[in-house]
Amino acid sequence: MPSDGTAGGAFTGRRDLLKLAAFLGVGLMTPVARAAMAASEPWSPGARALIADIAETVIPATDTGGAKAAGVPAFIEMMVADWFDPAERAHFLEGMAAFDAGAQAAYGKPFAELAQAAKDEYYGKQLAVAAPTPPGGARPRTPFAALMKRLTVYGYYTSELGGSVELRLDMVPNEYLPDAPFKPGDRADSFILYSLSPFSAT
Repeated sequence: MPSDGTAGGAFTGRRDLLKLAAFLGVGLMTPVARAAMAASEPWSPGARALIADIAETVIPATDTGGAKAAGVPAFIEMMVADWFDPAERAHFLEGMAAFDAGAQAAYGKPFAELAQAAKDEYYGKQLAVAAPTPPGGARPRTPFAALMKRLTVYGYYTSELGGSVELRLDMVPNEYLPDAPFKPGDRADSFILYSLSPFSAT
């Protein structure tokens, strides 16, 4: 099997298709494909700093590492580039810009430059904002702050740090104990393989 995880040279996703289209000729690419490739390009340092600081606000470092230590910012960047469809990606990027602009308007600084107390205050207010109802009875999209929380929690508890350091990972539980002993300081079981549903960006 090739080192990239593909089997027998088969295409495994949008990125492989985009590489082929780029090799054969840019004219073969649709506008959607162009947008997908653009979103796969590295983010600006400012965007990375913003995402990292929001994620760390959601799950800060305590006696175990927080979101940054678990690699959550890189996970979020990968999800936006490779998992989100073009409409979901556009919604996320627009929300990210509006979130940072709102922090600048409220505090006179970008979110990444705020003291942690101000970050907590601003993010909490944004998290409480309800999604606007779109016209035509369409399903409202998850607001950016709530989507960031969802991405951060998902990324953290599927990481080695979140799933096996903060929590206790038992890959093959061999018995059910309805009255299992538990004392202060014990780590909760993660049960990652059994409890997580596929991620939704809507």
